[in-house]
Amino acid sequence: MKRRAIFRIFDKYVGIPAIILLAILTKRKRRIPIENIKKILIIKLAAIGDSILLIPTLRVLKQNFPEAEITFICSQINYSVIKKIPYVDRIIDCNVHSYLKKPFSFFSFIMNLRKNKYDVIIDVGQWERINAIMTILAKADYTIGFKTEGQFKHFGYDSVVAHSRTKHELENFLDLVVPLGINIKEEDKKLEYFLNSKDFKFAEEFWSRNELNDRTVICLHPGCGENGKPREWEVKNYIDLGKRLVDYDSNIKILITGASHEEERCREIAEGIGKNVINTAGMYPLDNVVAIVKKVKLIVCSNTGMLHIASCVGTKTMGLHGPTNPVKWGSYNKNAVLIQSDKFCSPCLYLGHDYGCQVPQCMAHISVDDVFIYIRKALNPELFRSFQNQLN
Repeated sequence: MKRRAIFRIFDKYVGIPAIILLAILTKRKRRIPIENIKKILIIKLAAIGDSILLIPTLRVLKQNFPEAEITFICSQINYSVIKKIPYVDRIIDCNVHSYLKKPFSFFSFIMNLRKNKYDVIIDVGQWERINAIMTILAKADYTIGFKTEGQFKHFGYDSVVAHSRTKHELENFLDLVVPLGINIKEEDKKLEYFLNSKDFKFAEEFWSRNELNDRTVICLHPGCGENGKPREWEVKNYIDLGKRLVDYDSNIKILITGASHEEERCREIAEGIGKNVINTAGMYPLDNVVAIVKKVKLIVCSNTGMLHIASCVGTKTMGLHGPTNPVKWGSYNKNAVLIQSDKFCSPCLYLGHDYGCQVPQCMAHISVDDVFIYIRKALNPELFRSFQNQLN
């Protein structure tokens, strides 16, 4: 957490002047090589949720340039997702945080990157200036990137795409390929996630082993990663919600999922709920967990990578939004239900780390009562329709 904060400070105060200087030194008028694109480089160093939302963009690129080799620069933060995407031909794993301690290793990285010449480089980062520096220093015929409000990272690109606050991030990413002459259609916005037969077999065995075939399984995913604490709903709220659900219907089984660094939080919730609960936090690989989540009735979580992954596999999502704007970061799925905090300043978050206050309180404004009612509506929509008809 501290390392990332230091990186953002360094990225801003060193990155901005470096970009401006490099842009002045290297700027030349370039023509986009649409008719002969054979090598494409994509740069995105984080995060899992963003990488999921980037899949439609990668698919569109591969469909329009089927002979092109698509190389992706990522980091260990999003490598687990990128390595699964069939539209990516080659991956470059960049240990970006190591450059704070070993700055000369960055120059070594750039020298290796320059061994290849790319027809097009697309920097899909919304704020990271290090992406823009890589883009400028790499060998390319044409470069594309975002112009993001207040970030000053766009000066070195050949084609600049406005990053919109009011557009879903999936659609912002797709805008980056428009300069290549690609017209985006509605079907291009479809999300995907790539599970194999072993993942599905694991889920079936898990279901059978835990006797879930005749149960109503509701997933609670209480974590938001190492950098998302202000987006998390309180532990006591998840405990109260779980208790109310199993008391409301004895056939309900609560499934708790989470990463290894979220085990303590998930264990506390599982112990607090007490009965009809299965805690899988830190126990299985991501794809096994996704295959399980695909089978649940619905999932309750804040705005985090799992929200978007669940959308990909068609699970009904109940997204809890405090600092995050669901218009921009909500589940891109017709089965999505969103619950927005009613705090006057919510939402405040734009780029993922620019919170409006030091200790955000907006998640506390989402009540257990509201979430419980939304779940009841999701489980028994016909009852609520009947009640609404009587009122009318």
